[in-house]
Amino acid sequence: MIERLTGWIDRLSDLFAYLSALFLIVIIVLIVSNIALMGLFNKSIMITDEYSAYMFAAFVMFSISYTLKEDGHIRITVLTSKLPEGLQRVFGLVVKAIALALVVYMFYYSCLMVYQAYVYQMRADTVAQTLLWIPQLCMPVGFFILALQLISEILKVFR
Repeated sequence: MIERLTGWIDRLSDLFAYLSALFLIVIIVLIVSNIALMGLFNKSIMITDEYSAYMFAAFVMFSISYTLKEDGHIRITVLTSKLPEGLQRVFGLVVKAIALALVVYMFYYSCLMVYQAYVYQMRADTVAQTLLWIPQLCMPVGFFILALQLISEILKVFR
C-alpha cells in the first residue's frame, strides 16, 4: 500500500517536472521571439516580461517536488555525516516533518492569497491586465505537490 502511494506521488512529481520544462521552453520561445521581432521589425511582444515572470514562477513551483524526489536540494552534512546511520535517519525524518509543516503553512496562505485575488478580481498593472489569481495559482499547486512529495519521502523512511 505504501509503495503504491509513494509510486503515485513520485509519478505526479515527474508529471509536474515535465510541465515545468514546458514552461521553460515557452519562456525561451517567447523571449527569443521578442528579440527577433525587435531586431527585425522594431516591434515588441508587449507581454514578454510579464508572462515570462509568471511562467518562471510556475517553472520553479512545479519543479521543487521533483528536485526533492531526486535528492537534488543542497544539504549541509558536516554534522549529520558524523552521526550513526540510525540517528541520521531520525534527523532526516525530523527535518522532513518540519519541512512538511512549513510547506503546509505556505500552502494555506498561498490559497488565501489566490482566493483574495479571485474575489477582488485583482489585475496586473500592465498592458495585459492579467487576472492575478491565474498566475498565482501555481503557488498553492506547487506547495501541494511538494507536501505530497514530502509525505512520500517520510513514508519511504519507514519502508
